[in-house]
Amino acid sequence: MKKIININLSGRVIPIEDSAYEKLQVYIESLRRYFANEEGRDEIINDIESRIAELMNEKIRKGASAVTDTDIDEIITSMGRVEDFEKEESEAAAEAAQPGTQQSYSYTEKKSKRLYRDTNDKFIGGVCSGIAAYLNVDPAIVRILFAIITFGGFGFGFLAYIILWIVLPPKDLEGYIGKRLYRNPDDKVIGGVAGGLAAYFNKSSSTIRLIFAAPLLLSILVGIINGFRWHYDIDLALNIGFGSLTGTFILTYIILWIVLPEASSDYQKMEMRGETVDVNRIRQNVKEGMENMKEKMKGWGEEVKTSAENFGNKAKEFANTREKAFASEVNETVRRSSGGIGHAFGVLFKVFFLFIAGTIAFALFVSLIALLFGGVAWWPINNFLWTSKWQQIFAWGTLIFFLLVPLIGFITWVIRRIIRAKSKHNYWGWTFGGLWTIGWVSVTLFVASLVKDFREFEHTDVPVTITQPANGKMIVAVSQPELEYTGSFGWMNDDSEGWDMTKDTLRIGAVKFSVKASQDSLYHVNIRKHSFGRTESEALSRASKVEFDAVWRDTVLDVANGYAIDKDSKFRGQHVEIEILVPVGKQIRFDESVQKKLNAINIRVKRSYRRDRITGIEIDNDERAFRFRTGVDYTMGLDGELKASDGSDDIKPAGDEYRYDNKGKANDSLELEKTIQQKKKELQELEEKKKKQEVKSTTSIIKGRKNSTDGSYASGPNPASSLVEWF
Repeated sequence: MKKIININLSGRVIPIEDSAYEKLQVYIESLRRYFANEEGRDEIINDIESRIAELMNEKIRKGASAVTDTDIDEIITSMGRVEDFEKEESEAAAEAAQPGTQQSYSYTEKKSKRLYRDTNDKFIGGVCSGIAAYLNVDPAIVRILFAIITFGGFGFGFLAYIILWIVLPPKDLEGYIGKRLYRNPDDKVIGGVAGGLAAYFNKSSSTIRLIFAAPLLLSILVGIINGFRWHYDIDLALNIGFGSLTGTFILTYIILWIVLPEASSDYQKMEMRGETVDVNRIRQNVKEGMENMKEKMKGWGEEVKTSAENFGNKAKEFANTREKAFASEVNETVRRSSGGIGHAFGVLFKVFFLFIAGTIAFALFVSLIALLFGGVAWWPINNFLWTSKWQQIFAWGTLIFFLLVPLIGFITWVIRRIIRAKSKHNYWGWTFGGLWTIGWVSVTLFVASLVKDFREFEHTDVPVTITQPANGKMIVAVSQPELEYTGSFGWMNDDSEGWDMTKDTLRIGAVKFSVKASQDSLYHVNIRKHSFGRTESEALSRASKVEFDAVWRDTVLDVANGYAIDKDSKFRGQHVEIEILVPVGKQIRFDESVQKKLNAINIRVKRSYRRDRITGIEIDNDERAFRFRTGVDYTMGLDGELKASDGSDDIKPAGDEYRYDNKGKANDSLELEKTIQQKKKELQELEEKKKKQEVKSTTSIIKGRKNSTDGSYASGPNPASSLVEWF
C-alpha cells in the first residue's frame, strides 16, 4: 500500500501518493529547465502549478481519496510534456527552413465506439460520465438532463439510470478534454446560466435568453387568446401545453443555476470557451499579460509625468481608483469564498425574489394588453360615462399617463436589462417621470370631477294606477324576456345577461321591491327612481329621465325587465325601486320570473345630519338580496309583517331598513313597534302633502330624507354594475 502525504500547491492542500508526488516534482523541474531562459519564467511556472493544483483538486472533489500516479499521468498528458514541445519546435523550424511547402497526409484507423460506465469519473454509477465520453460532451450536461427528466418526467430518468447501470459494463475511461459548461459571470442577467450556455454552444446569449423566455411569452399570448373565449377544449389544451412547457423551462433554469459552477478563474473561462489549457497556452497568457503590463507601465509613467503639474487632482483620482479597486478585490474574495449551503440558500432566495418580481411583471404586462385590447371592446360604454369633454380628457390622461406609462416603463427596463443595454444619458428616467407626473395631475382632476357628479342623491316618485284585485291577492311577475346584450362586441357576450346597450340607450335589469303595510284597505304601488348629481336639480332631472314601466293586468303587476338610461343623461348610479303597500289581511305573491330575470345589489347612501351632504356610498353584493320566496302567498299581518301561507316568518332582512327576522325577543319587539309607528307617521305626512299639491301633475317630487337613505337595485356581473361598484 502506497504512502499518502499532504502537499500545499498554490494554496491548495491536496492528499497525494508519494510516488505520484515524485513524478509531479520531476515534471515541474523539467518545466523549470525548459523555461529557464524565458522572460517571466517564474510567472509561467506559478500559473502552471496553479492549473495543476486545480486539476488535482477536481479529482479529490469527485470522490478520490488521494491523487494517484494515473491521475498525474493524465494531468501531464493534458498539460503537455517538454519532449513534445521540443519536438514541435524542431519540426516547425525544419519546415520554415525548407524552400517550398510540402503537404503530408496521414491515415488514422477509426475505432468503433462502445458505451461503458466510467468508473474513473462517477458520482453514483458512472452512467452519465460514460454517456458523455461516448458523445464527447461535458458530463455535466448529461447529468443535468437526467436530473430534469427525473424531476419533470415522473421518475422516468431514475428508471432509465438504473437500467443503464445494470446493463452497461464498467471501465476506466479517459477524462473529458474539451469545452466545459459553466455559469458565465461576465455575461449574466440572472445567474449567468444563459451566458454559460451561449459560450458552450457558440451562440448569442440573447438567443439563449429568448429560448428560455419563449414559453412565458407563449403563455401570455395564450392568456390573451383566452380573453376571446374560444372553445373550452382548445383553451384547456393551450393552457396545459404552454403552462407545462413554462414550468419545465423554469425548472431547467433553476437546476442549471444550482448545479453549474461559476467560471471564476481564468482557466475555467478558457475551458468554457473551448480553449486548450496546456503549458503553451499558459506561457502565451503570461507573455500577453507582461506585454499589457509594459503598456500599462508606460501609460502610468506618462500619467506620473503629467500629474506633476496637477498633483492635487490626480491624488484624489488615484485615491478613488484604489478605493474602487480594493472594494472590487474584497467583493471578488467574498464571492469566491461563498459556496456550499450558503450558495444554495442564496440561489433559492434569488429564485424566490425573481419569481415574485416575474409574477408582478407578468401581471402588469397582461394588464397592459387588456387595457389596449379591452379598451376597444368597451368603447360603446363611453357614451354613458363622461358628462363633459374635460372629464373625458382627464379619464384618457389617467389611462395613458397614470396607468400605461409606468407599465411601459417597467417593461422597457426589463428588456434593457435582458439585452444589457446601457445609456450614458438618463433621459429615459426623466421622460417617464415627467409623463407619470402628468398622470398624477390627470387622476387627481378626474377623481375630483367624479366626486362632484355624486355630490347629491335624490329621487322622484311615480304612482302606478291599479284596480283592486277581487280575490284580495296581488301577483308580481315579469312577462318580458330577460335582458341580454345584443351588440357586436364579442368580449361583452361573456357577461351578456341582465343588461343591454346600444349607441343611444343603456338598459339594466335592476329593480328593488319593498313591501310595507298599507294605511288603508287598498293596494298602492309607487315607482321610485333614484339618481346622483352635482346639484339637487340635476339629480332630480336625471332621475325623472329614467325610463321604467309597470302595467296592471287584472290581478297581476307586470313590471318591466329593466330600466333605460339615455346617453344624454349619462350613468350616475340610477336605479329603480318599486314600493308596494299591502292592506292588512290581504296577500301578495312573487312569480318565479321575478327572481330569474332580476338579481339584486343593495346601495346605501349615507348623509350628514348637519350639512345634508353625502358622506358615503356602500354597495353590497348579496345573492339573497331578493328577500321573498317565489310561488308563496304572503299575508300582511297587523304588526306590519308578511307571513307565509304556512305561518312561517322566513323573509330575509334587507340591511337597516327592514326587520322581518323577529325571533320573539323583547328588545326586537320594541324596536319593531317603533319602526312600524315611524313608518305610519311618514305615510300620514305623505298623504297630507299629496292633498296640498295640485292634482294636475301625475308626478310628485319628494326630496330625499336627511337621514340615511337606503336603496338597492338588481344587477348581475355586468359592466354597468361593475361601474357602480367602482364609483
